[in-house]
Amino acid sequence: MILRPILPVVILVIFLAPAAAAAEEKASATVLLVHVTTPLDGDTDRTALVFRIVAGALKKGQRVVLLFDAEGVSSLRMGRWFGGHSTPLDRAAIAGQERRDLAALLGTSVDGIPDIYGSLLHFLKGRGVSVYVNKRALELHGIGADHYDHAAEPVDEEKALDLLGRANAYLSY
Repeated sequence: MILRPILPVVILVIFLAPAAAAAEEKASATVLLVHVTTPLDGDTDRTALVFRIVAGALKKGQRVVLLFDAEGVSSLRMGRWFGGHSTPLDRAAIAGQERRDLAALLGTSVDGIPDIYGSLLHFLKGRGVSVYVNKRALELHGIGADHYDHAAEPVDEEKALDLLGRANAYLSY
């Protein structure tokens, strides 16, 4: 007789548990593709916006894919007039308030956040962000195989389309 009142609860748990697990899995399976088609450097607020979006998505448990494409590949170009091993992102400092905001989004201390965006790109890659660059766009901008930040994996058009197709959410900058 004790089983009779408990039976509806057991049946309810059996049916609701898979639905709750599926909802949780869907949230963690969200893939945000951030398509960087314009240059990121210290001269634009766009740079800070892109990295805030990435940090916010990571905070929500989303997978993040950064795809540098079109003019955006120039953000990864190494060197200046006299060569060198820096990119426009390496020359873009992160302001104090921005570092505090990023630290809060990423759940770390301000000291744990790099002080330049180039290092932040590598930091975020270490946190699971996938970083890609369109190989053909590099070629069209005269950026050779040894002249871009290899934090980004070069991809052909087929792989770029695959990345775009697998994303649940898309932002273009």
